Amino acid sequence: MGIPQTTTAIMVFLAGLLPASCHKTSAQPKAPTSTVVASVTNSANAVVFNRNLGEIALTNHNETCVQFANGESCTLTPKILDRQNVRITLAVESKNDYGETHDFAVTQVVTKPGKPLAVAIGDLSLTFTPFIVAAE
Repeated sequence: MGIPQTTTAIMVFLAGLLPASCHKTSAQPKAPTSTVVASVTNSANAVVFNRNLGEIALTNHNETCVQFANGESCTLTPKILDRQNVRITLAVESKNDYGETHDFAVTQVVTKPGKPLAVAIGDLSLTFTPFIVAAE
């Protein structure tokens, strides 16, 4: 066997070992670090996480993103309908350890600015008071 054939044989052998050396290890799920109030609802035994966001200043057509400690995020997009009403689109998204979207839920509510609001989206219950501010 010549040197080129020996080199080729070694490269083929090493290429065969490459897939055996690659493997994915699943990361351990992270426990939420924030204080979350959990309650069981109905017979479905679903866990609902209640979060109070307090007062949130929103600007017409501009998204506001709220990040939670457990990796979920909520994007609020307001649209002023008239002097007394605003429609808020809420999108809640959670991602897995690889950054891929795990859960995604969207809902819209019509409310009056300055009035407390409670919204349920999937397993998340949000309470907040929206205020509309002028764009600069």
